Amino acid sequence: MAAGAQIEIGEDALDRIVASRQVVDDAISRGEVIYGVTTGVGHARDERPPVATLREVQPTLIETHVGAMGPMLPPERVRAAMAARLIGFARGGAGVSLPVARGVEALLNHGIVPRMPARGSVGAGDLGQLAFLGRVLLGRGDVDVDGQRRAAATALDAAGLEPVTLEPKDALAIMSSNAVTLGHGALLVSRLEGLLALADLVVATSMEARHANPSIVDDLVARVRSGRGQQATSERIRRALRGSTRTEPGAGQSVQDPLSFRVVPQVHGACRDTLELVKDALTAELNAATDNPLVDAESARIISNGNFQAMNLTLAVESLRLGLAHVGLLCERRMGHLWDAAVTSSQVLGASGTGSVFRDGTPPVFAGLGLRYPAAASYTRLRMLAQPVSLDVPPLDLAVEDHATNGAEAMSLAEEAMGLVEDLLVIELLVAVLLLDPADPAGGMGAGTRRLVELVDATLESLPTGTLPHDVHRHLIDLLRHHLDELIGEEGGR
Repeated sequence: MAAGAQIEIGEDALDRIVASRQVVDDAISRGEVIYGVTTGVGHARDERPPVATLREVQPTLIETHVGAMGPMLPPERVRAAMAARLIGFARGGAGVSLPVARGVEALLNHGIVPRMPARGSVGAGDLGQLAFLGRVLLGRGDVDVDGQRRAAATALDAAGLEPVTLEPKDALAIMSSNAVTLGHGALLVSRLEGLLALADLVVATSMEARHANPSIVDDLVARVRSGRGQQATSERIRRALRGSTRTEPGAGQSVQDPLSFRVVPQVHGACRDTLELVKDALTAELNAATDNPLVDAESARIISNGNFQAMNLTLAVESLRLGLAHVGLLCERRMGHLWDAAVTSSQVLGASGTGSVFRDGTPPVFAGLGLRYPAAASYTRLRMLAQPVSLDVPPLDLAVEDHATNGAEAMSLAEEAMGLVEDLLVIELLVAVLLLDPADPAGGMGAGTRRLVELVDATLESLPTGTLPHDVHRHLIDLLRHHLDELIGEEGGR
């Protein structure tokens, strides 16, 4: 759905939406006191607006909660948020009116994407951002359609759609959700699985470059520890090294390499295990009824609650950033060992230590040496991103809202951390390639590592001498993203 797929609300979901809405309508007709429906919200929770005004106050609730700011989210992330909110409607706990659910479905199917700023949530519901979705349903605000900015009213009219009339509780149902955070997390999970696969492949390449001892990925080592992530990491590296003569006994390896090589299965494995916690928490949240108040059609009750507080997900993402920092730490340390070997190698710089490398500008193959210091700076930033943020939200709204998860910020920092790890891995790979020649029959590489090095070599050779290191880095980022599935397939699949 985030990429543009068409969707349809199923019959069972439609039945749940209608049934839960009936509970809301019946409760209003009985004059029940219901938070956010027959009362105000937040610090105004004990105020009772006249029943006759409950419908007309809905647009006002939307407008008074528009509180996000900063750059606009990419359309893919907004669509993911819309899909997550629609899934929540389908659970039945929102008590939303059917036209609202149909309205979100129609926006997705017509490619009408609300322009939604990136910052505004403290993790107790993404209200400030989802209010922008509410405005578009009302025919207000701006949207993106096929990459073009348009007025929402114009886009709706062009698609043959009408603005939605909100019923009591609809405004709160649209906004009171962590849908933006959940959608973001779902997108990051897929990306991170690929990143960890790349990390294992880069490690295998560095092991080739250093003639590292492959005992660290021996199947027995992983089995006796019983860690699923460790076993997956070890298996991936073994497959990448399959057929290598550089890591055979007598190929020059030490009995024990530095820990940045030796504990990769344990560290990468722990990060994989933490990713599984994130996936489990995301799955639970996407399949949960997290609305406040919660509507239960079976018991015909409407219950004030705190299910919107996605603490499990936030804590898992906090741990994930710490795991990513450790992956980056090992990468930076290995890079140091490779850099030392590269700058002292006669095959790299010539017997004099200078050769003719810099005569007519630096060849792209030496970009890794120039990026060593930016790599150190990137690791510093990565380490800072590992700090917890879930305890950093102050009391809000007259201290009624005196706890929040900061889940949206935790997710955004995780995305930045993933980008930094990717940067570091590419630089490590560039330095490792300096020490490898896939055409050298005396130092045959494994099938997976050889394919990676061949791709990198071909790209470097296509770039003109004098290409700046940051441009080389960018080219390799694009290369690896484009060929990642192929490279993973070379060494055994994801």
